[in-house]
Amino acid sequence: METTEKDYSKIQWFLFVIFIPTLFTVILVIVLLSVAGVNTLGMVKDFAEKVPVISNLFTEEEKATEKNEKTEEKVVKLQTEISKKKESIDKLEKSLTTKQEEIDSLKLEISKLTNELTSLQEDTLSKGRTFEELTKMYETMSPKNAALIIPNLKESDAKEILATIKTDKLAAILEKMSPEDAAKYTELLTK
Repeated sequence: METTEKDYSKIQWFLFVIFIPTLFTVILVIVLLSVAGVNTLGMVKDFAEKVPVISNLFTEEEKATEKNEKTEEKVVKLQTEISKKKESIDKLEKSLTTKQEEIDSLKLEISKLTNELTSLQEDTLSKGRTFEELTKMYETMSPKNAALIIPNLKESDAKEILATIKTDKLAAILEKMSPEDAAKYTELLTK
């Protein structure tokens, strides 16, 4: 049998004889140095930074990395700012809710007080009508009878009735009272 030798091209000879064994040796050395604790990637990077064309690639990569880091920092800052704003909004919403509840309770209290005031005004108006009616009754009554009845009333009621009676009728009633009672009611009227 004849062996035929095949002619390899120069490119194939370069790949099989020089490039692949060199690549294998470099990878083996890098792995062994990494296992031994040597920072081989750092050494390669330092060496590559010294080579002019490759250093430009590393600076561009570093710039891109720095931009990414700055962008990430901005994103983190904005996210924290957003969370702070959300917390602030939540606090303001809670405050708004409590203020609204307070406003509602105050409106309810105002309504109650208004109703109470209305009822008091109606009571006062009806009481005023009764005193007006009493005043008319005492004015139509004889001064002698009025002088006997008035000292038996409460001082405040007597004062209110006497204050609303016409002066000529009041003078006639006070004239018919005992001097002590007349002095007492005169003094009440002057206060």
